[in-house]
Amino acid sequence: MGRPSISDTDRKSAFIRVRITLRQREALLALAKRYGCKPGDIIRKKIFAGHFPSPKMERVDLETYMELKKIGVNINQLAWHANSGKFPFGIGEQLTELKKQETLLLNLLQGNDWRF
Repeated sequence: MGRPSISDTDRKSAFIRVRITLRQREALLALAKRYGCKPGDIIRKKIFAGHFPSPKMERVDLETYMELKKIGVNINQLAWHANSGKFPFGIGEQLTELKKQETLLLNLLQGNDWRF
């Protein structure tokens, strides 16, 4: 089974040449890599849809997923205690540490390489 045919109105057959600086080209290529598509797709999406494509997210490995799950369970337990009127000793320090871990994991997932 071959590729489905594209109608003449949907076929991308017209060309437009645009001059850009080397810095702009590098920025466009970096965006294309970040979004996981071709530079022309980014330009078309921004011009005709009014926004950039959704960024491509890398798959989370099992170890990171389990760590996020543990943090979520801890936060839910602390929230349950706080909402029931029970404030265990040291809850402020625990919440601060959990927030730091959450921020670190989110930065790692988004590709940021900085730490606390």
